[in-house]
Amino acid sequence: MIKRILFLVFLISILPANSFSAEKEENRLLNNGQDITRPLARFDTSYQYQTLQGGRTENFFTFRTDRPFVINNRWWIGTRVDLPCILTNKKTALDPEGPFKFGLGDILTQILLIRFFDDKWAAAAGNQFVFPTAHTSQMGNGKYQLVPTAGVRRMLPELSNGSFTALLVRYAVDYAGSPKRDRISTIEMAPMFNWELPKHLFVSTFPSTDFQINLADKGHVFLPFDVMVGKTIPNKAVFSVEAAFPMYYSGAPENFYTFYRFRVQARIGIFY
Repeated sequence: MIKRILFLVFLISILPANSFSAEKEENRLLNNGQDITRPLARFDTSYQYQTLQGGRTENFFTFRTDRPFVINNRWWIGTRVDLPCILTNKKTALDPEGPFKFGLGDILTQILLIRFFDDKWAAAAGNQFVFPTAHTSQMGNGKYQLVPTAGVRRMLPELSNGSFTALLVRYAVDYAGSPKRDRISTIEMAPMFNWELPKHLFVSTFPSTDFQINLADKGHVFLPFDVMVGKTIPNKAVFSVEAAFPMYYSGAPENFYTFYRFRVQARIGIFY
């Protein structure tokens, strides 16, 4: 299965695509890749460090590729593949000692259908598929997951060219996998606001779907503060740093171990 997914990554990266033919030049130059309705052909490498309850830590080294395909001026298709590697000493029910281990995490793929309504409004809908390829129980959920995804975006030219606000919603649910692992039923949201600044700098609030409602655990809510700052080199690359910490958790304190206490991510994205 892993070989098939890696072949899919290679196939997506070499297929031709006229990914910018439907987009205005000024918006393309100010596109930092955060807008789900304006995907860019790109390859990302990122490092994410997060602390967990009890002094435990997780380190994610993720390789990601995105590839958009234009149907016409109104419709696009966006594709994405994530290949994560993880170094962690996280405790799990199957590995309660939590020694430091390094290995492959759960591979993620995504396909979205994107609709442009006018110069300001666009929407996207599709699905993510998560495969339980993790090396150990510390590095993945052990479940095959479907993650229906929908988002809507409005450009904010009144603020600055390239600025936008968006709402992205996902619902992660497992449909197969290890019966020993916890079931998954989680609503994830990102009420994003992206402000383009002079010299191709930008600030994004809530860029990740870290607002979570865990329906498999009595509907407990996790609300973090999340902000990203970065710089785009038009048509070439993007560099960003994101930091997040929890503001509110509705569950019992002893169950907080499933969420991070602090998270920081550094990313380098190359456009092609």
